[in-house]
Amino acid sequence: MPVPAPDSSSPDDPHMLAEVELTIAAGVRTLRFSRELEQRYQRDTLKQRLRFITTVGIGGALVYNLFLLSDWLTLNDKFAWVAAGRLCLITPMFIALLYFGQRLTQRWAVEVVAATGTVVSSLMPLVVMIYSDSPYRLHYQLGMLLIMVYCTMIQQLPTRFASVAMLCMLVIQLATTYLADFADIRIWQANALLFVSTAALLLMGSYFLERGSRLSYLFALRGRLLQVQLMALARTDALTQLFNRRYQGEVMNSIWAAAANAPASVAVILLDIDHFKAYNDNYGHLQGDACLKQVSRAVQRTAQAHGALAFRFGGEEILVVQVDADAAQARELAEAFRGAVASLGVPHPVLGEGARVTISLGIAAAMAPRVTANALIASADSALYDAKRAGRDCLRCARPEAVHG
Repeated sequence: MPVPAPDSSSPDDPHMLAEVELTIAAGVRTLRFSRELEQRYQRDTLKQRLRFITTVGIGGALVYNLFLLSDWLTLNDKFAWVAAGRLCLITPMFIALLYFGQRLTQRWAVEVVAATGTVVSSLMPLVVMIYSDSPYRLHYQLGMLLIMVYCTMIQQLPTRFASVAMLCMLVIQLATTYLADFADIRIWQANALLFVSTAALLLMGSYFLERGSRLSYLFALRGRLLQVQLMALARTDALTQLFNRRYQGEVMNSIWAAAANAPASVAVILLDIDHFKAYNDNYGHLQGDACLKQVSRAVQRTAQAHGALAFRFGGEEILVVQVDADAAQARELAEAFRGAVASLGVPHPVLGEGARVTISLGIAAAMAPRVTANALIASADSALYDAKRAGRDCLRCARPEAVHG
């Protein structure tokens, strides 16, 4: 059973929060974030984007095939060809792209697949139209406008992908209507102006859609990061940056609640800085705080390396909790704490020339929930006093028979 750890959004939340605030202030006008934030945006929105593209892709395929009615009414002489294209070529392509898209792990690849499917679906009916003699071809080719709307407003492709897709569709539109030769050059030019203007307006809409989407993401991310910071503040001791007594209670309750279904061996280490009152009295509280911070950092690093959690228990006392650990493993960790503090080499001249700050440690281990959390800590506290009576700068283990609920 792992030691419960606080939720976190990122190992560098303060930096990320500052980056988010700066980006919001800038207004996202370029539709791009910094490299780090852009990578996070692409990663965080991938699954949601896949679900959205799948949903609108299914709906788009159904509407696309409903246009068989339009094919019958306006392109009757080539209906068999266009029907075969819709049902036997484009629809299977839609299904294949939707299936393939579910396995993509990069958002840019999802957008490329979505844009490709839209462009190819616009090509087929207009190519068939070139060979038709229907007098309604001028009206038939207006169906391209719906595909353009689908591409930008329904699929909501990012603007840079939508721009490429719209350019491709404009080339298809202008080339096929020119080759179809169903109108004089002036009507073709007016038709071309209609499509170019529509594309420009749709891309404008695409820009504002993407900008709004990115800003919404930033506001949501800022909220999550602020929540993480607030939770960290509520759980962290301001001076030592160790977890506080409040969070210690949450962790112990969580461990014992889980142990009710699956008993677990829990070890606690209670350590104390030797002669800390003398250190404070001689060097002042500011220097005492600096000493406590150094010792706390050394203990925290060592505890993290061993999968344990360290809490400020009170004053200069620190409590360390280890789950799935017996007394021998706890003793090994306690020795690591002694070594880490000794390596700091913090002078303690009031104890004599060459004296250094040291710690004393008490260890207790038991099975939860057979022994209560308070009883386990009390046993470690008793062992700590045994270490102090033994001369300090040492550790003592509570005897198994002394640990009881």
